[in-house]
Amino acid sequence: MKRLFLCICCSFVALVSYAGPRSLPDKLIDVTIEHIKTAGPDEDAGQFVATMWDPVWERRVELAQVTIPYLTNTDPVKVAGALAVLYRLRGYTPLNDIGSAGRPSAWEQKYQPASFWAGLDEKVLANLDHFHSVGTQRVFMNLALYLGVVHSTQAKQELLRIAGQTDEGAKDQALICLTWHRAPKDMPDLLPFMLADSSASRSLPYHFRNSYGRAAIPFLKKAVSEAKSDATRREAEKELKILEKE
Repeated sequence: MKRLFLCICCSFVALVSYAGPRSLPDKLIDVTIEHIKTAGPDEDAGQFVATMWDPVWERRVELAQVTIPYLTNTDPVKVAGALAVLYRLRGYTPLNDIGSAGRPSAWEQKYQPASFWAGLDEKVLANLDHFHSVGTQRVFMNLALYLGVVHSTQAKQELLRIAGQTDEGAKDQALICLTWHRAPKDMPDLLPFMLADSSASRSLPYHFRNSYGRAAIPFLKKAVSEAKSDATRREAEKELKILEKE
C-alpha cells in the first residue's frame, strides 16, 4: 500500500491547483487508474478500491477496462493484482442498501449490476487455465476470493480444482470461499476436505455451521467421529454444541 499511497500523495500535489468540480475521491481514483495503466494492477490497487466504496462503483467501468487486460499477463504479480481489483468490484454492495429477501434493493434497481458482473465473470472464467499456468499462491487465493462471490457451477468446480491442486494457503481459501455460496448441496463435496489431515480442514466446521445452519449437523457429527485431525474434531464438536442450542 505504501507505493500506491506515495503515488497518490505526489499526484495529488499536482492536482490540488485544478480549478474544477472534481471531488477528492475522483482525483484519487484518477491516480489509481493511471497507476494501473502504467505499472499494472497490484495488491495496493485492490486494497484502495476496497476502501473507496461508492465513488469506485460510480467509475467501475473505467477501472474494469484498464484492469481486465492484465488477466492474461505473464507476470503473476500483475495477474494477482488484476484479480484483486476485479474481486472488489464484483463483490461490491453498498452497506446502506442490502435489500430484502427475494426483492432487489433500490441500489440494484438503479444500477442493474448483474450485466456488469456477468461481463467480469466472462473475462475471469475464460482465463482459468492461464491462471494455473502462471499460478502462485497469491494468484490462486485472489481467484478463490473472486469465485466466492460468483454463485455458479463453473465457479464451484474451479474452487474445488484449486482446493485439490494447490498448497494449504490457497486450498484453505478456496474451501472457505465455496462455503460463501451457501448451497447445502456443496457439503458432500466439502466433507472429504474436512475429514482430511490438513490445516485446511480445521476452519471448515465453523463455515459449515455459519453457511448451512442445522443442515450441517450430520456432516459435523461425521467430522467429530471421522476427521483425521484432532483440531478439526474439536472444532466440529464446538460448532455442534452451538447448533444444538439454537
